Amino acid sequence: MGHLCEQMKSMALKLPKLALPWRKSARGNAGRIAVSLSPGGVGLACVDSDGRLQFCQFFPEISDIEAWLGHQVEARGWQKLPCSVVLHPIYYQLLQAERPPVEGDELQSAVRWKVKELLDYPLEEAAIEHFALPDDAYRGRQKMLYVAALRKSTLHSLIDPIEASGLAVDCVEVTELAMHHLISRLPVEGGGIALVQLHESGGFINLVADGYIYLSRRLDVGLDKYQIGGDNSRFFDALFLEIQRSLDFFESQLGKGIITRLFYSPCSQIYSGIGDFLSTQLGLEVSGLDLGRLADIDEDYADAIDGDQLCDCAAAIGAATGYFQPELVHAAS
Repeated sequence: MGHLCEQMKSMALKLPKLALPWRKSARGNAGRIAVSLSPGGVGLACVDSDGRLQFCQFFPEISDIEAWLGHQVEARGWQKLPCSVVLHPIYYQLLQAERPPVEGDELQSAVRWKVKELLDYPLEEAAIEHFALPDDAYRGRQKMLYVAALRKSTLHSLIDPIEASGLAVDCVEVTELAMHHLISRLPVEGGGIALVQLHESGGFINLVADGYIYLSRRLDVGLDKYQIGGDNSRFFDALFLEIQRSLDFFESQLGKGIITRLFYSPCSQIYSGIGDFLSTQLGLEVSGLDLGRLADIDEDYADAIDGDQLCDCAAAIGAATGYFQPELVHAAS
């Protein structure tokens, strides 16, 4: 999928963005909209030109996104605003591969061929982007990167209705990176950070050190297995095993020491039992990902915010506000 948005890091990326080569940049000074797409609904977030959150809401079960979003855009005066789109993990594969020993424009082509055998559809039908792990990952033995891949037809089917609604789509992000924007706002303290994001039928864990993602791994346990007020012993056991394996790998294979803090999302009160269990079993500082603390919220909107809406729109908020973190983005070399 070509270059990463308009600006990015070329190596050891913190916060890359998937680009749409057939879109022109729509960056302006009027703010930004972010749309998170998932099977369960659509999250919307709007920030002003300084990256302050002015609106967020999650809308479940939207059948006609183009018509519905077109109404939202017209009613809220969002016509032609630049828009970031966040894809739910169900829409793409996130693959790990050894970094090809080439630079510049050759790297993208080399990455495509590197993952060719990992796709179950022809390479020419694939939209592919990558982000690198830091050079000291895997103790410097080999340079690695992650590759996000999905069918071009799938990407078009997701993006075209959003652009047809009146928004100017100029950036596509995967959820793992959109959520990392939020983690990057946390104060720097000793030790690494884990982010556990759970969805209806699965999730992922990001392990971060010094502001960089060193490991991103899909989890096979999801919220569909969590029984509110019921017996969750099997859910807890499966989640603990998945997390512990990732922490062990981070320490033993990557050599990055230990994780000292873990944040989980969604952090709604109904899932507080997840945090209580992980805190007891892992012996880490465990807390929900507090969007009210991490997002820069416009003071005129603060009183109207619903905590659950913040949780449900976390990926959209991460994509929208992360775009306004200039210290985390610079021109590609």
